[in-house]
Amino acid sequence: MLRRPATTIQLSQADIDQYDANRARKVWEAQQAQKQASSQSTDATDKSKDQVQQVPMKSKKDRIMGGGGSRGERNRTR
Repeated sequence: MLRRPATTIQLSQADIDQYDANRARKVWEAQQAQKQASSQSTDATDKSKDQVQQVPMKSKKDRIMGGGGSRGERNRTR
């Protein structure tokens, strides 16, 4: 059997710098995606809080007696 010489890899400083730059970019992109996802979930939470605050509070009479409810405002068809 013929034996061939071992394959060697020759890396230059430019190759190492390029690898480091790509790795740093991927880490940065992952952090940005994580920040964006957390800000979107925070925005959604803020919007839902705003929507809850926009609903007017019913008075005690309205809650007990049903005054101003939607029953009288509905169109009834028979």
